Amino acid sequence: MNPKEDILSDTESLFADDFDEPGAKDEDNSVSNEDIWELLIVDDEEDVHQLTHFVLDDYVYQDKKLKLLSAYSAEEAKLLLEQNPNIAVILLDVVMETNDAGLKLVEHIREIQHNHFVRIILRTGQAGYAPEKQVILKYDINDYKNKTELTDQKLFTVITASLRAYSDIITIESYRQHLEEKVAERTRELQKTNEALVKLNEQLIQINQEKNEFLGIAAHDLKNPLSSIQSLANLTRTSFDDFPKQKLIDFSQMIEVSANKMFNLIKNLLDVNAIESGKMNFSLTQLDIFPFLQVVVENNQGAAKSKKIGLQLHREEEEYKAIIDENAILQVLDNLISNAIKYSSHGKKVDIRILKGENTVCCEIQDEGPGLSETDQEQLFMKFARLTPRPTADEHSTGLGLFIVQKLVNKMNGSVSYKGKLGQGSTFVIEFPST
Repeated sequence: MNPKEDILSDTESLFADDFDEPGAKDEDNSVSNEDIWELLIVDDEEDVHQLTHFVLDDYVYQDKKLKLLSAYSAEEAKLLLEQNPNIAVILLDVVMETNDAGLKLVEHIREIQHNHFVRIILRTGQAGYAPEKQVILKYDINDYKNKTELTDQKLFTVITASLRAYSDIITIESYRQHLEEKVAERTRELQKTNEALVKLNEQLIQINQEKNEFLGIAAHDLKNPLSSIQSLANLTRTSFDDFPKQKLIDFSQMIEVSANKMFNLIKNLLDVNAIESGKMNFSLTQLDIFPFLQVVVENNQGAAKSKKIGLQLHREEEEYKAIIDENAILQVLDNLISNAIKYSSHGKKVDIRILKGENTVCCEIQDEGPGLSETDQEQLFMKFARLTPRPTADEHSTGLGLFIVQKLVNKMNGSVSYKGKLGQGSTFVIEFPST
């Protein structure tokens, strides 16, 4: 027999009172779990606890001491495992309150508590009852020892091997969790990138559709006036001497009208591009809107008189100051007033009213035209909108005017809206902040 085993057998009863009660904590509560290894002894024999304490009392691995916890039954062990989730090693007896209590505890640890980190060393005094191969394969046990063969040296060796394995497992688990966090973080980043790419792709599809529509409308709207210019120019060149002076003047006027149609279309397209690309500069200043209204009304009097349309401007105050951009307000007013004339029949009238609110200035442009259906109203401010009403004197329309109006008004922090019904005329209302 080993000399130390002789000493143990002779001195067991001398220090029994020095050992912890089942489940007792270390006296030094200042030591954190990171500075110790926790080892759980599960056995219903007091001698086994005492001898294990004696052998491992001064044990140190990786500069960390052992904290020994004791349980005398499987039920006590379950409670200690719940209270101490960082237990590294369990020295576990098989036969305790029942013949298979230890094996049931292993099953509980692995399957119920889902603790696959703790190293379990099975100790039994009845080796024939629990064959080593079957037990280790079935119950996820890390080592299997007969109590008779666990001398102090062998116990030291098996504890060291178990703690080394536990330390490696915890390190790997830490890396795994860190990797999972990184993968999750990267997955979230990729998901956001993918969502951004999906949105960008949708925008590109929409831009491509608008580009195709833009090219189709531009080609269609430019083709007719361009063909007219080509025909009239060719006719004038080849038959100049055959036409009287007045006829040539008429041809020139027709060329001028066609050129103006092309110019207006190109100008509108360039305006849309400048607005959407953010290249149109705005200088917002507090200005009186009424003088701009007067200029626009005067500029459109010729078109109104040619259709015998009464163009009237109404005011109640001397001054109507609002925060606007000088160029943008002229373009907005010209679009709305020229549209009112364009879609009004001969002999009708267009009323323009300017009103002052508490913190706003409002302009209303009211015509006696055909009005708009609900379907047309839904498309009113859309790009390239082709509404049911048509100009009453064959005037040209690009389908961009109201789209540009809304964009410009929004840039000036204002609002534009429509009031009217089919067959009852139309009223467009623009409103701007005055302070």
